[in-house]
Amino acid sequence: MLPRTFALLLTAAALTPLSAQIISLDEGSFTLVRSGERVGREDFSIRSAPATSGVVLVAQGNSVTGTRRVAPGLNADSSGFPLRYQSEVRVEGRVVESYSGQTTRLHFAARAQNERGESAREFRLPLGTVTADDEVAHQLWFIARRGPGAVVPVLVPSRYVIEIVRVTLIGTERLALETRELDTRHLRLTTDGTGVIRDVWTDPTGHLIKVEFRALKLIAIRDL
Repeated sequence: MLPRTFALLLTAAALTPLSAQIISLDEGSFTLVRSGERVGREDFSIRSAPATSGVVLVAQGNSVTGTRRVAPGLNADSSGFPLRYQSEVRVEGRVVESYSGQTTRLHFAARAQNERGESAREFRLPLGTVTADDEVAHQLWFIARRGPGAVVPVLVPSRYVIEIVRVTLIGTERLALETRELDTRHLRLTTDGTGVIRDVWTDPTGHLIKVEFRALKLIAIRDL
């Protein structure tokens, strides 16, 4: 369950009263596994909703590993270009980091506060930018939906950087999850420069089924 005040904050400024037209694009939960052991859970929703400027995509999540809880929220236009981003990190119930950013035209202004102090940054976003923060599985949906062959500028909010990610089709695979088997498309997301690889499996409708963060030795598996 997302914090109520946080969910309202992300949607109130963008959505019109036409709430009946809100469409779920993908939502559910992942079990987080590291080295074969369950370490946490990520709940998420990605929805399309009418707004004064057209259509807005609202992605919200709540990721818990041990005593650490991360609650990111994103508003984007229909292409996935970020309009607003916020995130809060809590450890043992105490806020240890908060982040907020907003785009005006193509300029993204962000501010973060943690135990070391406060920092701010403003920079220009390339056309076609999407947002995917480190260790957040559901946000990779915005990259994967571009499809094989795409070259995607990706804003990583927590590090104040924009990376170029290339999408490659590995092939179709049949995954066994719990008591079900699913036909999936396996995509590889490779970051230019660092060579960081994240593997994503989607079902025929584009829903995320599995995500693997190789460098972190972390796997997110869809709860069915």
